[in-house]
Amino acid sequence: DEALAHLRQTTTRRPAFPQAFLELGNQLGKLGRLDEAAAVLEDGIALAPQLVELRVELGFISLKRNDRVRARALFEEILKAAPGRLDATIGLANTRTFDGNYAEAAELYRRALTQRPNDPALRNGLAVCLLELGDRTAGEAALRDLARNPQMASQAMLSLAGSSHGRFFLRPSAAAKFLQG
Repeated sequence: DEALAHLRQTTTRRPAFPQAFLELGNQLGKLGRLDEAAAVLEDGIALAPQLVELRVELGFISLKRNDRVRARALFEEILKAAPGRLDATIGLANTRTFDGNYAEAAELYRRALTQRPNDPALRNGLAVCLLELGDRTAGEAALRDLARNPQMASQAMLSLAGSSHGRFFLRPSAAAKFLQG
């Protein structure tokens, strides 16, 4: 509470310190206070429109609020101005996944993986898209590869069972055996 109060005070100073808006919005988002986070970030954007990170964070907060239209618009706007931004590419991929547009999401995940080839969350996102697109062979292979990392094995099992084109196992040991190949 004390840190949030200090950040709020910092956002009232002029000239504006845009990083304070970003940090306050980020912290409020982590606390689940999404409406407050969005308001703080929008205030920051009004005062410092040149700071792209404010728009990126607002995009992720919008996605958490299930305002996919706003999130998509923000991420597309950012990528139009800076096509190589990894954070906006990931945000748009997540938005496309939630929209059910798995083909575009898969392409965005592939693009992000060129910059971060070992990122397990990106690899999982791509695998889910492949499963949803009906490419079971590639999706299952990607999840098997992901499950080699012991920290990601449970996520791989959840993704495999959660996909409409995935597989469901009654015993976790059977899922683990399947993912081990």
